[in-house]
Amino acid sequence: MYIPHILLVFCMFLVPVSAGPYFLEIYPDTWLNGDEDEYVTIGWDRNPGTCTISDGEGTITFSPTEPGLSSCTIARNGEQYKRVWGRYPSFEILDSSPLVPQVTHQGRFQMGNKKDDLTLTCQGIIWDCVTWPEDFKPRTGQIHFRSPDGAWDPRVLMAGGSRLTPDTFQNVSGTTSVSPDCSRQVLEDVIKNSGKTILLNIYEFTDPGLAELLCDACNRGVTVSVLMEGSPVGGVPHEELPVIYALTMAGADVRMMDGTGEEHPPYRFNHAKYLVSDGHLVFLTTENFKEHSFPHAGFAGNRGWAVVLDNEGLAQYFSEVFLGDFGCTGVNKASGREGAWDDPVTDGFTPVFAPMTFEGAMVTPVFSPDTGILIADMINESSDRVWIQQAYIKEYPKNGTNPFLAAAVNAARRGVDVRIQLDGYYYNIEGDQDNDEMVTWLNTLAARENISLKAKVLYPEKTGLLKVHTKGVIADDKVLVSSMNWNENSACFNREAGAIIHSRDAASYFATVFLLDWAEKSKSTSAGKASVNDPEYIKAITLAAVMIFLIILYRRYHR
Repeated sequence: MYIPHILLVFCMFLVPVSAGPYFLEIYPDTWLNGDEDEYVTIGWDRNPGTCTISDGEGTITFSPTEPGLSSCTIARNGEQYKRVWGRYPSFEILDSSPLVPQVTHQGRFQMGNKKDDLTLTCQGIIWDCVTWPEDFKPRTGQIHFRSPDGAWDPRVLMAGGSRLTPDTFQNVSGTTSVSPDCSRQVLEDVIKNSGKTILLNIYEFTDPGLAELLCDACNRGVTVSVLMEGSPVGGVPHEELPVIYALTMAGADVRMMDGTGEEHPPYRFNHAKYLVSDGHLVFLTTENFKEHSFPHAGFAGNRGWAVVLDNEGLAQYFSEVFLGDFGCTGVNKASGREGAWDDPVTDGFTPVFAPMTFEGAMVTPVFSPDTGILIADMINESSDRVWIQQAYIKEYPKNGTNPFLAAAVNAARRGVDVRIQLDGYYYNIEGDQDNDEMVTWLNTLAARENISLKAKVLYPEKTGLLKVHTKGVIADDKVLVSSMNWNENSACFNREAGAIIHSRDAASYFATVFLLDWAEKSKSTSAGKASVNDPEYIKAITLAAVMIFLIILYRRYHR
C-alpha cells in the first residue's frame, strides 16, 4: 500500500536526513526463502526516543535506549538475521530469540519485495518517508542504503558485499611490466621469493607452470590461499581442474565463489586478478593465470599490464579485502581432478619491453563495486592526456550512461588529448554493437564536435598480439592497472581490483607501451624469426627506445 498523496507531498519538505531520525538501510527482498532476514535500519544524530515505522498495513513501535549508538536495526526474524549476518539485530518483529528485544506491532508489517512504502515517526513527528520503486529500484539480494546527502543507492550493494572507502598510500615503490614481453618473469620472481604467505585472487587459472610454482611454495612452507570464480563465462575450463587438484594436494586452500540460492555470493563474478605476498607485495594485473596471459619470453600472447607494489599498508588493504571475500557467503572449497597438463601452442614474439622499477608513488586501491567511480574521477581531473586501452567498452543497458566513457568524452571536449584503443579479436568485432562500432561512433562524434578524441581497434594481424586484454588508463601522471572491463556488470556487480598509481615514471612506462601499440607495428615472429628489416617496425622500436631513455634520464636528474 502506498503512502497517501498528501503524506508524500509532506515528505518532500522534510528536513535533511542528517537533522533527525531517518531511514539508513532497507533490505526487503532477500536471498532467504520467505525473506525472514529482511530488515530496516534507522539512523540519528540524537537519540530519537520512541519511534514507529508504518507500511500502511501494519505498524511497529520501538525505543532505542542503548547509549552511544547512532543507529539501530529492526529485523523480521532475529535468529535468521544472525544466521546471515553473524550477529543479532537491535530488535526483531517475530519472537524468535530471547536475546533480541521484540518490537510492539499492530496489524501485519512485512515489506513488499517489488513495491512498498515506509513512514518513520518519532515522538509524534514524521521524520522520513521512503517509497519503492520510486526512491530506489528493488532487486533480490540488494541492500538499499542512503548516502550522507540523502540519495539512495550511490552504488550497488548486494548482501554480503564489502563496504570499502577510498584510501591512499604514500611512498610506494614498485615494478611495471607488460605481457607478452616481460610480465611472466616478474610474476615468477614474486612467487619464488615468497617466504610466508601468498593470497591469490584470480578469475581463471589454467597455466600449469604457475601452478607448479605455487605448489613449490606450499612445499617449502608457504601458506597459499587461492580464490577463483566458480562459474566463469563458458563454465570452468577443463584445464583448470588439474590445477585445482595439484594445488589442493600440495596443501593450498583453494576456494571458489560459486554459491546459489540462499548461499548466494555477493558478486556476480569474482573477476579480480591480484596476488599478495608476505604482507608487503601486491602483484596486480589485468590478466588471468593462463598461458597466453603470461607467456614465456619469446612467445606471443595477450597485451596485458601488470605492476608489483611494495608497501605494507597497501598490502594489508588488499589482504583484508581478500580475506573478506575468501570467507564470504557463496565461497566453497574447490574440487579438481587429476589430469595431464596441456602444452600451450603459440607463435613466436620479439619482446620490446623490460620491467622498470619506480619509487615514491602515491597509490589508491580501486575495488568494484565499492570504489570503481574513482576511475571516472581520475579522468575528470586530467588536464593533458587520457589514453585508454581496454578489451572493450559498452554503454550501460536501458539507455544508461557509462560514467568512464562519459568522463573520457568530456575530457576531450575540454581539450585533453583522449585516445582509446580497443581489442580487435574476432569475438569483440563480430557483433553489431562491438568494438568496431564503438570506435566508429567515437570518431564520428569527434569529427562532428571537433574535439581531441581518437579511437581505433587494435587488430591481431597488425600488432602481433593475440588480443588486447588490458583494462588500463593513463591520465596525466597517473596510471590505472585493473581487472575492470568498461561495462555495467564489471563496475556495478563484479568483484574487480585495481589501483591508481600516481607516478610519472610508471605512467611514462605504460604510455610508451601505449604508443607502440597505437603504431600497430607487428612484433610477432614466424618460426622464431623477427621481421627486423621492416622500416616501420624499426621506427616503432626506435620510438619505444627513445621514450624509455627519456624516462631514465628524467629519473636521474629529478630525484
